[in-house]
Amino acid sequence: MSLTEPHLAPSSPELVWFGGSDAIRFLNDLVSQEIGDMEPGTVRRSLLLTPQGKLDHIMWVLRGADDIGLVVDAGRGEDLVAKLGRYRIRVDVDIEPSPLERWLVVGPFGGDPGRWTGDRSALVADVSWSNVERALVVGSRPDLPLFDVDHYEKFRIEAGEPLMGVDVTDATIPQETGLVGETISFDKGCFLGQELVARLDSRGGRVNHHLRILRFDGSAPEVGEPVSKEDEHIGTMTSSAGDVGLGLLRRGIEPGEIVKVGRVQGVVEAVPED
Repeated sequence: MSLTEPHLAPSSPELVWFGGSDAIRFLNDLVSQEIGDMEPGTVRRSLLLTPQGKLDHIMWVLRGADDIGLVVDAGRGEDLVAKLGRYRIRVDVDIEPSPLERWLVVGPFGGDPGRWTGDRSALVADVSWSNVERALVVGSRPDLPLFDVDHYEKFRIEAGEPLMGVDVTDATIPQETGLVGETISFDKGCFLGQELVARLDSRGGRVNHHLRILRFDGSAPEVGEPVSKEDEHIGTMTSSAGDVGLGLLRRGIEPGEIVKVGRVQGVVEAVPED
């Protein structure tokens, strides 16, 4: 899908600020991305993993001069604060969820890729997916039309972007998602859950499932429909909008293959990767 005019998404991400003299070191020891060498005003993607190396949060990191902002999906901010707060022991770190209104713009909106401008009171940050421009706006509401939920969901699905608790869970391994290349640094020091992802990386990233897009000739089936290949169960469709869906499919099911979702035939596509 292409989008020539920007729209507002139907929901907005949450933004949590981490300040204090130890904030950058504190987060760099926990999240999967290298943030210690980020320049102020830059943006990177990252993950927060469980100690067992499974997914917990999918995030964007906003590097400030002396603080860090973490952007997570709507409804996930409180959990992020609780999870990271457990590790705040004998460190100078302040955690403050942004109380300001936030807006998510989808489509061309200006600004530089991989950067953010402004401050805690008003900012614009690039939080683009691999093939969809997006910007987080804090402060005044942009004068733009609002997407309906299904239209926005179709963009998300075609970008191959999983939602925690929907397409992926805390049982999902990062290498199953297609997000590893832009969210994990294998050159940094230790981080939470590193052992599993590093071991898998050293073995070629071989996992049992892969997130795939499912394309249909007509409307996509309902969420929850089983996905099968030659009458063998290979996964479940977890998101659906328009003529596309998402699902974690068994290893060996490759892009271009024909599968059945319920009783409807679909084509498997790879999720876009940077």
